[in-house]
Amino acid sequence: MNSYFFNINKIQNQVINNMPKKYQGEPYNRITSKELNALSKIEEIRIIDVRELSEYNSGHIIESELISLNNIENWIKGNEINHKVAFVCQVGVRSALACEIAAAYGVLEDDLFNLEGGINEWTREGLELE
Repeated sequence: MNSYFFNINKIQNQVINNMPKKYQGEPYNRITSKELNALSKIEEIRIIDVRELSEYNSGHIIESELISLNNIENWIKGNEINHKVAFVCQVGVRSALACEIAAAYGVLEDDLFNLEGGINEWTREGLELE
């Protein structure tokens, strides 16, 4: 039992010590595929895929939700977002825009994450898709 908690604490410390990059002026954090995969195992984080339905159906991160970029503003307006959210797209551009929109509506930048390289990078890293 203690070794389980030790392993979780070790993983959590590795994630915290290697937290995502943030560039000056960006109201969100950049996160790699490996970081997002690890973070989703130890913290509650909502993964929102902002691609179109056909793209999503061709493969998406397990437990991700589809809310296309065209609908993201309405989704943000209709939900109080007070938890971590990672936006995902094919290469990281549309998801960065989703982060910008969320920040404009007052979502805290500490809670906003953009998957760098998108699903393409997730796949290159050999991580599982559904």
